[in-house]
Amino acid sequence: MVYLIFFFAATSTLASVIPSNLHLDLGMTGREYQSLLMTRDDIEGNHELDPILKMGNRLYRWLDLINKNRPQEERLSLSSAENQPAYPIDFPKVSSPKIILKNFRKLSEDLPALMAKEVLGTGELSVSPPVSDQDFVYWGRKIDDLYGGASRWILQEPMLWGYAARRKTDIRGFYYLSHLPDIENHLSEWSKVSPDLKSKITNGLMGLCLNSGEGESQCSAQFDSTLKSEGSPRSFYQTYLASGETRWNELFLITNKRTDINWQASSQDLLTTPFQNPESESVLKFLKDNIEDEWRWIDWKLQLNFISGGWDTTHIQFVPGATPHVNGLAGSTITMDANQPLSEYHVRWTIRHEFGHTLGFPDCYVEFYDTKNQEMISYQVDTSNLMCSRRGKLQEKHFEELKRVYLKN
Repeated sequence: MVYLIFFFAATSTLASVIPSNLHLDLGMTGREYQSLLMTRDDIEGNHELDPILKMGNRLYRWLDLINKNRPQEERLSLSSAENQPAYPIDFPKVSSPKIILKNFRKLSEDLPALMAKEVLGTGELSVSPPVSDQDFVYWGRKIDDLYGGASRWILQEPMLWGYAARRKTDIRGFYYLSHLPDIENHLSEWSKVSPDLKSKITNGLMGLCLNSGEGESQCSAQFDSTLKSEGSPRSFYQTYLASGETRWNELFLITNKRTDINWQASSQDLLTTPFQNPESESVLKFLKDNIEDEWRWIDWKLQLNFISGGWDTTHIQFVPGATPHVNGLAGSTITMDANQPLSEYHVRWTIRHEFGHTLGFPDCYVEFYDTKNQEMISYQVDTSNLMCSRRGKLQEKHFEELKRVYLKN
């Protein structure tokens, strides 16, 4: 994810309300949160969600103990392509301490008794799981997910006011209205629209207005005034539609570009970009295997040109406990967590994603605090998109956007 930028480059004023040391990918694993929490000395140990952290920490110690006594090929992992979480725009993740604790109580009741004894107890951990490997991973993933949710809330809680300001980045209104058949007819024939549909359309229109930067009270007053004077919200929709569309497009467009990309019309199937030669052969292999594998489309491919470059050449650094990020859109420094093994799926996916930021692509997920319901709302705009979700892959739209920005005729 991009350092200091959560949703898109154009929202720099909104990005500034969240501190730079709080940069959390929506798909982070519990182990990544654990690594981050270990670096934070400003987190007090008396939170109502602490029992969940204790359960998760015991699970991770137990997993390490189990794997210590197994050959590499038989070790258990909670991270794989198949079990990555997805939070579609239609079904966002809704989080609060109340919801997290409710899920904790439910999980505590549902866990197999022998496994619950280990992760909820205080005694010595067994060197072998009391359940099958498949069941261990299944329940371990649930604990890992709950631990991640609790950690995320604890880290974000001091900055809820900043996340509340991000309400203006919520593009579900534009998404809903742009997928609603006959929207123009509904707006023109407002008196004939059913109460339920009116409510949904009104919520969408409020979202468009908020996208423009207007406050909730101003949007509501203007909507009411438009209805009273015109009998229809059609002009309201036409006024603010562009705001929603702009917010939407900014999630997918390259607005900052690199100057060291080489992509010539004479070699349309090959884009080359310099990358500072890492000292480690294993890191070099990690970069080539993942970045070059992901960034290709049909006959076109991206190739890394490893050189002894300077600070402005794309390069990678490993910092213990760091949340992976790039120093800005089209930035050159990719920071990864030194505590995470390069072989884990989430690490291999992350370098593919972070490299996208060095090319100028923004994140395409949204997160904000709903002050009315006191809940955090999070969603990935397209769960199949590499820049939105850990379930995502490179898409044709990425190739076309790169072509628009970097192909030299």
